[in-house]
Formats: sequence, structure tokens, C-alpha cells
Amino acid sequence: MQDLIKRHFWVLGGIVVMVCAVFAAKATNHVLEAKYLRDADHAPKVPPAMPSSTNMVKQARTKDGKPFAARDMFCSDCTPPVVVESSTDPSSIQATSLPLVLLATNVGLTDEDSYATIVNTENQRQGAYSIGDPMPGATGKITEIHYKYVDFENNNHVERLSLAGAAPPPVVAQATEAGSGDDAQSQVANGVKKIDDNHYEISKDLVDKVTQNPIGFTKGARVVPAMKDGKPNGFKLYSIRPGTTYALLGIENGDTITGINGMELTTAEKALEVYAKLRDATSLELSLIRRGKPDTISYTIR
Repeated sequence: MQDLIKRHFWVLGGIVVMVCAVFAAKATNHVLEAKYLRDADHAPKVPPAMPSSTNMVKQARTKDGKPFAARDMFCSDCTPPVVVESSTDPSSIQATSLPLVLLATNVGLTDEDSYATIVNTENQRQGAYSIGDPMPGATGKITEIHYKYVDFENNNHVERLSLAGAAPPPVVAQATEAGSGDDAQSQVANGVKKIDDNHYEISKDLVDKVTQNPIGFTKGARVVPAMKDGKPNGFKLYSIRPGTTYALLGIENGDTITGINGMELTTAEKALEVYAKLRDATSLELSLIRRGKPDTISYTIR
């Protein structure tokens, strides 16, 4: 048997050479295809199906079907009725007279991520409500949630509940607020000093400005409740854009904030309670979970 294998061992070498030749041929084929049969750098110019005429009158195209719907197809000479548009000014919506107070709002990227914290002054009950939830004490549901007010249906008309201490904002006020985002980021950048990855210094002037307008300084992230073992475990942050307040304070995408100065942040109501207690604090210690491990960030207010 050994003699037979030794005598015909050249067959094994021939098989190896044939296999290598097949693979080399395929590799050469792919190289040639990639070099000579690739797509063209520029698409061919396609001539128009119908040449344009300089004498043709160009008409503005529109998808508005109101002129067609208003036209009387049985009377070509009749003048279509004039439609009077209703006012869409947000300030024209009636302020509610219900015993409700809007404590805070969180406007997310979608309606499902937005909610408002409302307290009923008659029974001192408060809770977080989203778009589509029944408004406490009203006959309808919440229709819109904005930074400074909430619109809802009550007695077959729309009413507005404004943020505590804020007047219903007109359209001009909304445009000014949206355009002041760069100014807010600039103030945060000048008022925050990074010592290292876990220690920061914040100016007292910046803290006062954030306290007066928290919504204007806390944009630029998506905040959702975090759960652990079926129980609330804080708030998780996503979509943090560079240069925003969260990024300048050392918070990263995916961080879960679990507490501040030893106080847990399990619900929106608990977060508001912590916020009220820490308005005059001189230092803050943020407890968070980053990439599955507990971590802390310390802030000194000067």
C-alpha cells in the first residue's frame, strides 16, 4: 500500500495545482470585471421626449384642488365663492378656566415622546399626560403639546393651558424662541468649564438663566423613561447633538441618569421635586449608568 501511494503521489500534486489554477482564474476574472466593466462615471444624457417651445406659456403647477372643487361644472361663467380662511393665530385660542396648572412639558421628536405634567389644584392630583390622553376635568383629550402650553378639547372647542407664569405665545414668539438656540448654546459653552471627564465648573450666572428658561437650554436630546426589572430606573438620553447643553455637560448618548445628589429620578414628578430642591445648590453630583456600569459626574457652581 505504501509503495502504491509513493508511486502515485504526483496525482495529489496535480490536483492541488488544478485547484490553485481555478481560483487564480476566478480572481483574475473579478479583477478584470471591476476594472473594465464597472458603471460609467457619468450617466448618458437623455433627450427630452418633447422639445420645449419658447412660445409656450409656462404655467405654475400646483397640487391645490380648491379651484377645481370650487368651480361649478354646470356654469362656466359663474364666479366661484370666496372662501374666508379662519384665523390660525395660537394666541386666539381661549385660555382654559379649569383649575389646572401646567408644571412642565417635554417635547420629543414624535408625539408619542411628548408629555406634559399637570396638577389639579382642587384635589392636588398631578400626573404626566401625552397627546390623546383625556384632560383631567375636561370633556375631551389633549391635542397638542408645545414647550410653553398645551391645547385640549373641552365642550366641543379647543382650550389652552399655559405653563405656570407664562402667557400663551403668539406665532412671533415661537419664531424668536426657535431662532435663539445658537445664543443659548453659546451661553452654555461660555458658562461651563471642563476640569476632566468627571468634573465640571458651572457659572452661577448660567444657572440663573437656565432656571428662568429651562426649556430653551435643555433642547437637543431625546429623553425617555428607563426601566430595570420592571421598575422605573431614571431617564435615558438619546440623539444628543454636539454643542448642546447635554454634550457640554459631559453626558453621552445612551446614558441613563438615575439620581442627583443622592435623590432618585424614577418618575417625572420625582424629577420636578428634585429640581425644586436643587435650585439653590452650590454643587451637583449626577449619578448615571454608562455602558452598563455606574458612573458619576460632579459639577461645582461658582
